[in-house]
Formats: sequence, structure tokens, C-alpha cells
Amino acid sequence: MAKIQEADARWIVKEREDGRNCNNWHWTTKDVSAHVKSSLASALQEIVFAAPLSGCSVKSAEVTGDASINNRKGRTFLIYELAVKLKWEGELRDGEGKLLEASKGSMKFPDVCATYLDDLDVEFTCKDNNSSMVKAMRGQGVAQLKKLIETTVLDLQEQVRANQVATAKAPAAAAPAATPRPLPQPIKIEKNSSMPAAGTPAAAPAAATATAKDSDDEGDAEEEPPPPPLAAALTRLRSRPAEAKVVRLSNCMIKDVHVRALVEALQHSENATEELDLAFNRLTDAGVHVLLKAIATGCAMELTRLNLGGNKTSVNIMAFSQNLKQMRSDLLVDWKPQLRNAQSMSVVGNVYNGSPAAKAGLQTGDSIVAFGALQYADFKSVTESIVPAVKANVGKAIDVIVVRMVEGAQVRQIALSLTPQTWSGGGLLGCILK
Repeated sequence: MAKIQEADARWIVKEREDGRNCNNWHWTTKDVSAHVKSSLASALQEIVFAAPLSGCSVKSAEVTGDASINNRKGRTFLIYELAVKLKWEGELRDGEGKLLEASKGSMKFPDVCATYLDDLDVEFTCKDNNSSMVKAMRGQGVAQLKKLIETTVLDLQEQVRANQVATAKAPAAAAPAATPRPLPQPIKIEKNSSMPAAGTPAAAPAAATATAKDSDDEGDAEEEPPPPPLAAALTRLRSRPAEAKVVRLSNCMIKDVHVRALVEALQHSENATEELDLAFNRLTDAGVHVLLKAIATGCAMELTRLNLGGNKTSVNIMAFSQNLKQMRSDLLVDWKPQLRNAQSMSVVGNVYNGSPAAKAGLQTGDSIVAFGALQYADFKSVTESIVPAVKANVGKAIDVIVVRMVEGAQVRQIALSLTPQTWSGGGLLGCILK
């Protein structure tokens, strides 16, 4: 059996010597971040508010993030993850031109992406919250800005499609303008595959190939057993598939090598899973690709929500989730890096210099919402819940999620890796938890 990041030479699609990407078979990516960000910022600064906000305007707009055009086999996607900050000012005057009130404030739309485009979150900031202008801006103004952002992005998507049609009708160029960047090769999910590992002769005897495969399977199982929370979930999915409607596996250190077992469990004919939470694990594009492909081909037919935020994925993999909407319109794939229903279990006090906690990036005032698989629902106290987890994992990394106040007085969930160990100071962490 082929191992992760290895491949049988018989299955590798090689690049042509002339550099051509025939029929756009390979994934190609073109960075259009500058164009998308400048277009959106310009549209926001040119907005004309409707009455009673006709005296208001956007003074500055800053758009950050990434956007790219991704193409494969003639299908084009505009992939984007943006954040918008803007400042507004306004005056309210009576019929004679007398100034009645003047206000100003700021807004932030932190997650402008395909998943939330029709229902954007907004962070509204203003010192004077009682004036009629501010109330109008918070309601009517915010709604108008949301609609403008949505319309502008959809117009950019239409431009991408129009360019695709025009390019398809034009004579083929001698060489492509963009350099093809194929997505990572996904791990195989076929249970009975006899594909040899890379470097194994293609003409090897069947018996020898089967023996090597069995040996590799056993080795992989010993090296990468499923984490305990995943093992428990797999048992539940296999023994009581109709009862496993919500499967929460966030922050459980699940990797690509574990995806195959999860997919097989979800393929049970009686599976009734409606929500699958895999946020803040260690999945990459390859593992997520396998999962999304399985869902697209009939796995977990009752699934309506899939949380994948906080994993080690790139923006390119979002193309698969966008394409998935065409086959599973009732399924929401949530890429927001946020632990759902997070509640604080402990607050970090003093963090001592040179300690494991300091090396992990913990800071005084951080609020711990996940300590490995431990979350608030199963938390009792620091002594009863966190201390035993620390002692059981000396020298082993524990994924921790904290809530922290960052620049601009914004609250963010941050993933850290903490390794308990002895050091020159006291304890195994070198910090106070209270």
C-alpha cells in the first residue's frame, strides 16, 4: 500500500515537455488579490447612502486577505478570504442647513468569503451609540454596506466566468500564462487497493505485493492509531449509526491518515449524521479533499453542516466546498476558524520565562476554551480535568485553543501547541491556571 506523500509512478500525471496544460487538466492558480481588494475598497468609498444617511460617507476602506482564480478542466473558481475595515463620518442637518448632529465610527467585516457572503458578520464601533444617525447607520447603513460587498464580489465572479468563456473561444496560445500548481495528492480511501508503494516494481508478483500491503497496513495502524475521541466516535458510528446525529471531533489532533476510517464509518447505509465538527485538527488539503470527494459521491447523505475551520489547509481547497454546493445544496461547509459554543474553562495567570507555556505562546489573560479534546461540557475543574491531562502527556504535544484580545480590541480564538515537560522552574507547564 502506498504511504502518505508517496505515489505509484503508474498513477502520476507528468508535466509535458512543452509546458502545455492540455484541456486545463491540472489545477492552475492566478493571484488576483490586488485587483479584488482595490475593486472592493473603491466600491466602498464611492457608496452613496440613502436617506436619512445621505450626509454620511465612507472616509477610508482597507481590504486585506487573499484572492485567486483557480481553474481545472475548464471550470473556474474565484477563491477569496478577505477582511474589510472602514471608517465613516456623517452630519445630519435640518431643512435650513443647520447642523443637528455629527457622528463618526468604524466597522469591520472580518470574514468575507463564499460561506458567509450572504450573511456577513459585522463589528460596529462608535463612541456615541444613542444618536439617531448612529442608530440608522447600525441598521440601514450596515445592511447597505453588506449588500454592496456581496454585489461587488459577485460581479467579480461574473467577470471571471466571462473571461473564461472568452478565453475558451479564442485560439489557444503557444504557452500558458499561469504556472500550473496541482493540489496535493489525496490519500487513497479504497480499502482493498493493491497499489504498491513508490519504488516498488510494477511487475512484482501478486503474492509479494499482497504481503507488502498487509505489512504496510499493520505498520501504519501501529504508527498512527486514531486519537481516543475519534476511536470512540468510530465505534459509535459503526454500532449505532442512526443515533450519531452530531459528531463533535474538534481539536482532537486528527490527521490525514485518519480520514479513511472516518469516511468508511460515515458510509454506513443507516448513517444519520447531520453535523460533523472537525475544526482545529491537523488536516491538510489532501485529507479534506478525500472527505469532500466522499461526501460528493453519496457519503453521509443526512449531513447539513461540516466544520473545517482552523485546520492546516490552503485557500485552494475551498474550491471543492464551493463546487460541492451544486450537488449538496443543503450542506454548509464552515471554514471559519472558530470553536463552536466555546466557553472558558480556565484563565492563564502568570507565565514564567523559559517555561513550556511561554514557549507555546500562552499569555497572561488568555482564556482556555479547549485543552486537547477537553472542552467545557466535560470540564470539572483545573485539578480534576486539566492536571490529569497534563500528567498523562508529559513530552507529548497538546493542542490548546485560547480566546485572546488582539490588536484593535478584537477577540480571537488562537490555536497553540503545548508540550508539558520538566524545566528549570516548577510544574510541568510553568504557568498559573485559575
